[in-house]
Amino acid sequence: MSINPKEVAIIGLGPAGTSAAIYLKRYGMIPYCYEKEVVGGKVNQTEKIENVAGIKSIGGPNLGMLLEDQLGSYDIAPIYQEVKELSLNEDGTFHLVTNKESHDFKYVILANGLAERPFPIPGEEEFHKRGISRCAICDGPLYKGKDVAVVGAGNAAFEEATYLASICSHVTLVARRKEFRADESAVELFRKQKNATIYAPYEVISAAGNAVLESITIRNKETKEEKMISVSGLFLYVGEIPSTSFLKIEGLANEKGYLVTDNYLETKVKNLYAVGDCRDTPLRQVATATGDGALAATRIHTSYQEGK
Repeated sequence: MSINPKEVAIIGLGPAGTSAAIYLKRYGMIPYCYEKEVVGGKVNQTEKIENVAGIKSIGGPNLGMLLEDQLGSYDIAPIYQEVKELSLNEDGTFHLVTNKESHDFKYVILANGLAERPFPIPGEEEFHKRGISRCAICDGPLYKGKDVAVVGAGNAAFEEATYLASICSHVTLVARRKEFRADESAVELFRKQKNATIYAPYEVISAAGNAVLESITIRNKETKEEKMISVSGLFLYVGEIPSTSFLKIEGLANEKGYLVTDNYLETKVKNLYAVGDCRDTPLRQVATATGDGALAATRIHTSYQEGK
């Protein structure tokens, strides 16, 4: 495909990528939007979102559908392909390779978000999708009326544990530290559930069962005491890592793997931008992601007008 300065690739259509696409289209530019799964990204795995100004409360999947509908209203058709490689051409443009095709672009916006952090315990691989899950909103209904456990100490862990408490018989939350990363409001809401228990500081050391998960063993990190808990489901919220393995351009990330940008969301490589959760930012929320997308798109439009 020949280069047209009005063509911009956006990798990922969560709130950040969707916002960038809408702004670019409003500026008269042509965003090519790549998404390997569903529009909305990880908001689709969140039971409820209540911290976006102007929206008192909305289900994550509902927000995902609204984002997709808004793209449709601007005649932006997502390209449902996985980006396998992004490299830099000699002329400063970018070569993008998907699982189906390859194209070149003058501008690229990285909005690819985060991937789940590995959680290596005996049984994790064996019981994946047979009792072990990373999405309560997706798989929670399979465990209605049963005992389940959640691993994690952040907002996602407590919020999804509270959701599970509304449909499951009992929910055990296992946290590695006594101090939680989650907002106090999220912690207190879970504590108020009559069918909720917190073990901290504990770690899960194994998962066991026959054809499906039947129990987990946890260990107190201070006393080393071990305890077996019967559960039908185990939901992992153990953190995430930047999803940047497809990048074939060196020096973009910090020591933790997050993409470093300037105040206009541009990386150290000209015309390459990073927005949302994948970049080095002190706050990863829907509100900040949409702002990132808007700012990057505006900067690209300005650069295009100036012939840069």
